[in-house]
Amino acid sequence: MDSSRHILTVLDQITSPDKVRKKIIDAASILYAQKGFNATSIEEISEMAGVSLPVTHSYIRNKSEIMGMIMEDVLKMFQDNLIMMIKGIDDPQEKLAIAVNIYFKVLDQQREKAILIYQKSNSLDKPTKSRIMQLEVDISNIFAKIIREGIEYGIFKRVDVDLMAYNIIIMAHMWILKRWHFKHRLSLERYLNLQLVTIMDALKQ
Repeated sequence: MDSSRHILTVLDQITSPDKVRKKIIDAASILYAQKGFNATSIEEISEMAGVSLPVTHSYIRNKSEIMGMIMEDVLKMFQDNLIMMIKGIDDPQEKLAIAVNIYFKVLDQQREKAILIYQKSNSLDKPTKSRIMQLEVDISNIFAKIIREGIEYGIFKRVDVDLMAYNIIIMAHMWILKRWHFKHRLSLERYLNLQLVTIMDALKQ
């Protein structure tokens, strides 16, 4: 039985906002994948999440907002893992390798959500679309900050930092969008390592 169908107690719904939010996100992701964005109602999301409809409405006003929540969930997972893994590491090259590794793996774990964001971005209202675009910029800025550190320390050569940061994002997205092609000959680990070599070759002095 899908864990998203577990019904939260009234106390959970009042005292555990993170748990409620996660249930809504996971339920929406499943239903969007199964039925499509337009065919899914907030009532169905509420039912699958095991969250009462009034509580669900307190988190979201419309379905578009959930797509923003899905993107935020992926970003938070990346940030939380990154903060933990780079603690105490000063070498920008090592830090960038860790960040790339985590982002690729988080995106792979959450690939259904990532694909949904790609597929439905044109169906979203303008505020949600702008919010998702800003969240993507936030991810880019994480990579950009590390690249700038490497340039300042003389480890990386001077490059267009914004372009390089987005190249990394697109490499990760390529695994999600073109996995049907690469999976026949490359594991995620192999794909990641090959792309990491490409990134470091483009940056090293």
